[in-house]
Amino acid sequence: MHNSEQDLGQAVVKAFMNFKQAELQNFKVAGLKRSETRFLFMLHQGLQHSNHEQGMKVSDATAILRVSKPSVTQQINALEEKKLIIRSQDPVDKRAAYIQLTGQGKEVVAEIISTFHKNFEDMTLFLGKDEMEKLISLLDRLTEYLNKKAENKGV
Repeated sequence: MHNSEQDLGQAVVKAFMNFKQAELQNFKVAGLKRSETRFLFMLHQGLQHSNHEQGMKVSDATAILRVSKPSVTQQINALEEKKLIIRSQDPVDKRAAYIQLTGQGKEVVAEIISTFHKNFEDMTLFLGKDEMEKLISLLDRLTEYLNKKAENKGV
């Protein structure tokens, strides 16, 4: 199938790039950038585990997303402008800011989750349950390998 390790490596990169392109086309939510969709989903997940009445700390969002504070601030500003999230300041610690979903934001997250579920159901129908479970297992193993490799490099 592939003549050398270089050919195999190129095939893997091509497969990932093709998948990413197809994913971007099929996991769109109208009016949102991919990064905004990801941010809203992360916020929804984080709020389910937060016990703070003001929502999720902005610093926690930065850590979860593994992006810089300016990037998170940019996302927050864009989503606030779209009236999908609100930001508030901690009354005790003025340096701490919190974010949470608005009613409209909760509706958009429900749409995001519905779109994701529908796409994954379609993929499972296409691949079959066994192949889908095999894909998940392989991706989990590959992610574990890459994370361990990054830790060893101090990345």
